[in-house]
Amino acid sequence: MESLIAIINTFGNFFSDIISPTSCLSCEHRGEIFCDKCMSQIRTTERKTENNIMSLYDYRDEMIRKAIWDFKYHKKWLIGKKFGKLLYENFIEEISELEEYTKGQKIIVIPVPISKNRNKNRGYNQSEKIAQGFCKCNPKIFKLRKDIIIKTKDTLPQAKISDRKKRLKNMVGVFNIKNKEKIKNRTIIIIDDVTTTGATIGEIIKILQKNKAKKILGLTVAH
Repeated sequence: MESLIAIINTFGNFFSDIISPTSCLSCEHRGEIFCDKCMSQIRTTERKTENNIMSLYDYRDEMIRKAIWDFKYHKKWLIGKKFGKLLYENFIEEISELEEYTKGQKIIVIPVPISKNRNKNRGYNQSEKIAQGFCKCNPKIFKLRKDIIIKTKDTLPQAKISDRKKRLKNMVGVFNIKNKEKIKNRTIIIIDDVTTTGATIGEIIKILQKNKAKKILGLTVAH
């Protein structure tokens, strides 16, 4: 079933690009989702994130907010792949440092999971699309694993909760781990689209640490 969905998504992207060629989300210049000029104007994040979590852009930037919204709710999957590439290119130094802990093994890349109901309604997991674009940049050192962390409960979206304490509480106990033996002594990168308090990735990090993962880093597009 997953392979069938992947094929459908691939053809969907292909035909949508024929019907509506890729153009910059800001200035509509053809050829790139983000043209060089507009990319240079995007605000990078200056706000502090939690330990072991790094973000690239400031979510308050209008272009980033629009891109994430289009990607998340309007099935513009190519934006996700671009985000993955940007994460790789901008955090390549940190990734190189992580390689020192791998002892020749691949870095496991885990996209933050969504619940079965949300996946069914939306049709795809946005973090998984970003992770696919990220891993494609260097398949020799990355291994995408969607079968390690699962979300067992539907929760209110974090963006709809303004109180920090409630955000943290909202994520407690919603994730579970499978195939524990696959992550023991391994180096892991967790991928998500947006982080605010770090509650979501932080909860996953706790689970991975509890099950003896060696080194863990969370990467997100925006904060």
